[in-house]
Amino acid sequence: MAKLFTLLLNIASLIGVVYSAPISNSTITNDRFIEARAGNCFPALGFRTPNPNNGAPSTPVSRWWCPLESENGFLGFTYAGWNCQSRQKMEADFSRMRTQFKARYVRMYGWCDDDGTFLNNMIKAAYKSGVGIYATIWFGFDGDDAWVWRRDQLVHIIQTNPLARYVIRSVDVGSEPLYDWVLPPQELANQIYYVKSLIGQYGIKVSISEMQYGYSVQGDSQMVLDAEDVVHAHQLPFFDWDASTGQNAMPSLLNSTNWFVQQTYWTKKIIYTQTGWPTNANVWAPNSPNAVASVDSARAYYNLLDGACEQLKSITPQGGVGWFWHIWEDAMLDGWGILDWDSNPKWNFAPRTGC
Repeated sequence: MAKLFTLLLNIASLIGVVYSAPISNSTITNDRFIEARAGNCFPALGFRTPNPNNGAPSTPVSRWWCPLESENGFLGFTYAGWNCQSRQKMEADFSRMRTQFKARYVRMYGWCDDDGTFLNNMIKAAYKSGVGIYATIWFGFDGDDAWVWRRDQLVHIIQTNPLARYVIRSVDVGSEPLYDWVLPPQELANQIYYVKSLIGQYGIKVSISEMQYGYSVQGDSQMVLDAEDVVHAHQLPFFDWDASTGQNAMPSLLNSTNWFVQQTYWTKKIIYTQTGWPTNANVWAPNSPNAVASVDSARAYYNLLDGACEQLKSITPQGGVGWFWHIWEDAMLDGWGILDWDSNPKWNFAPRTGC
């Protein structure tokens, strides 16, 4: 039999029939992991974006991004846009995030209600600085329908700005939209599917940014989790009913994270798109009389979160948890910024960018 098999192979070679094993998904994934470790994908810390003056990259989008599975640890900062910052200001902020704190992304918070200039400037500033964007369709706190035209504006820019698909990694259909009762769960799920239908072709992930509790306030919201491409979780243990200091927040993180893992059947990447601890309670008061808002408590929470990378990776799918510190500076949300009102770090913020 062995001689017959060898004879058949020789005949196949002579007539030009060559067997080639198909390239498996695991092979492709492993190749992309190698590129991520080497810094040959966006927005790896070793990667340098081509000159923005030359237009959009020629690299296919499918080969541009680092795999989500390769990303965990500190990802970047939340960044409020309601002051409609100039492109120069955003370039300075994003470059500082990247060079001083090793941020790979910036997460949109709030909105600048203009003709789209702000969003286009943000895309240019992020690309030039080497950071990606986690975009948010901002629903706000007024209960109006301004989010509809904000959604349409963002989608239009993604479709028409050639750089957008190389900068925007994901779009959230709201920040805590369930908790704020903006839309009923099924309507919100429908919006996720609708946005996917418009921008999914560019490889952009669509989700919402929400805390675990938000999925229960309107009753069953499983259809929203089912619609999401990835889980974007708010982890703000300062507001727990039994909160005390940042160093004691691990049970809260684990309980919430395990819930998201279970509800998505170990199938979806989990990212803390909004996490942090305040240094004062000027904006929002805690729900626990024992919750301490101070620099020491915020630093303790940061140390806990930074040290939990391996543990979180062991209990979550697709390479572990990445996280965004909420927020960039106190001027955006008093007490919550990593930078104080004089733009100085409140402590030595030097988180790990992977484990």
